[in-house]
Amino acid sequence: MGINESRDMFFRRRQDEFLDVLLTSFEWMDEFIDEMDSFEDYLKLILTHSIDGLFELNDILVRGDEIEELLPLALLSLRNDERLFKKIKDHYYSNKSSARYTESVNESDVHGINKSRDMFLRRRRKEFIDAILQSYEWLDVGEVGSFQEYLEEVLTHTIYELFVFNNLFVRHDEIKELLPMALRMLQDDEWLFRKIKYHYYSVEDSSMNESKEIIRVKRRMDALLDYIEASYDWLSPRRFKNFDDFLERVVFTATRDFIADEIGGEYQEQLKIREELEPMILELIKKHSIYDEIYDHYISNI
Repeated sequence: MGINESRDMFFRRRQDEFLDVLLTSFEWMDEFIDEMDSFEDYLKLILTHSIDGLFELNDILVRGDEIEELLPLALLSLRNDERLFKKIKDHYYSNKSSARYTESVNESDVHGINKSRDMFLRRRRKEFIDAILQSYEWLDVGEVGSFQEYLEEVLTHTIYELFVFNNLFVRHDEIKELLPMALRMLQDDEWLFRKIKYHYYSVEDSSMNESKEIIRVKRRMDALLDYIEASYDWLSPRRFKNFDDFLERVVFTATRDFIADEIGGEYQEQLKIREELEPMILELIKKHSIYDEIYDHYISNI
């Protein structure tokens, strides 16, 4: 009993480390996907593998029966990270055999996925416009050659995110077909269209003085948001004396992990980049809707 209790406490105190192991390992187990009878079996396999990997990284021996006892806690940790859970689930079904994938899509049709894509977009005009408003500033202006290309990038990204948010599958060619209608919907909102146009040209004028690291951050805004969300979700607000301290730690953790995974390089070089990017990422958070999410998380957990 004493050994089991120590393993349990060890695991509870290393939830972030466990999810990091899980995040980096599940995609390497594709060869087993077709052998799995269900998504639940696949989940058990990768959780077992990740628990074992966590203890191995810390030079601790763990037996098979001890891993079995930790599986419910490991599953709870994963389910609490909705973004990672969805990523694993999408990965499983996208790599499953075509017959199984078709079955999963047909299953989803019961919930309305077989509705026409254009009708779906038309009926969600307000949701679509709101999604553009929340996301256009996070897409990289410096990566496109013209305002028209930037608009297409914004619309493509927003259409995809809208469908994914509503648990709908949409192919790249279907997004292309929806672009003319999406552009008309945006142009009908003259205020937002002018706002996006002003943003494009103001950023383009100032981008010449930006470092390559800042440009790289702007090109990976979606990834950065994932790191920010993971950071605030797993930090305990009760450890901090006020919201500003909590936000500062969120920025530090998200910046550190983002640079390590997305930029890389020698450790000393990463430290220099972190010093440059942390203030910028803090300002980006304050201007983005994720700031309200972080604040709500803080208030509800203190």
